[in-house]
Amino acid sequence: MTAKQFFKSTAFKSLAVLIVIVLAAGALLAVCNDLLYISEEERFARSIERIYGKPVQTEEIALTEEQSTYESGTVESVYFVPDDGNYLLQTTGNGGYDSGSVTLWTVLTCSGTREDGTLRLTGIDRVVYESNEKQSAISSLTSAYYEGFTQYDDLVAEGGLFTAEKNGSGDLNHLVAGATRSSVAACNAVNTALTCFRTVLTGGAA
Repeated sequence: MTAKQFFKSTAFKSLAVLIVIVLAAGALLAVCNDLLYISEEERFARSIERIYGKPVQTEEIALTEEQSTYESGTVESVYFVPDDGNYLLQTTGNGGYDSGSVTLWTVLTCSGTREDGTLRLTGIDRVVYESNEKQSAISSLTSAYYEGFTQYDDLVAEGGLFTAEKNGSGDLNHLVAGATRSSVAACNAVNTALTCFRTVLTGGAA
């Protein structure tokens, strides 16, 4: 087959059509990526909107790897919120179903300031779900479940930590039947926030 015959052949025409389709699809994908791209700043702004229902000013507090890692989980980020004087922590709790995790935002209320060494934990204002890994029953943890963390300020201020023990009767046992392991991870996420506040932000003991 000569070159002229090849360029007139059905095989060449099919190849040309395929190349055009690939190029068009690539261009369309690039355009969609640009249109749908969400920056880290935008993601954070959307999270703040879900947590507070409005934009608020935040001041990020940098932590070392050692200050971010605990037996119960990992601190992803910490912010001071000048609007209300509270602290906002994003933490990931381990121990979930299938060795997975749950990531939450926890707003901690306090008295005093870090600057003069009088900062003290007084309770939990709110807990908001962010994401999970491999938690197939995560929908069992409803907004009412997360609101339950805010009902024990006295015990939290005294240094208590949450548990998720099946049939447990402790004051801070926070189990949701049907999603035990996800509840463990959620409790660990909140406990990580509490421990970070008590040890890093106040410089005290866990």
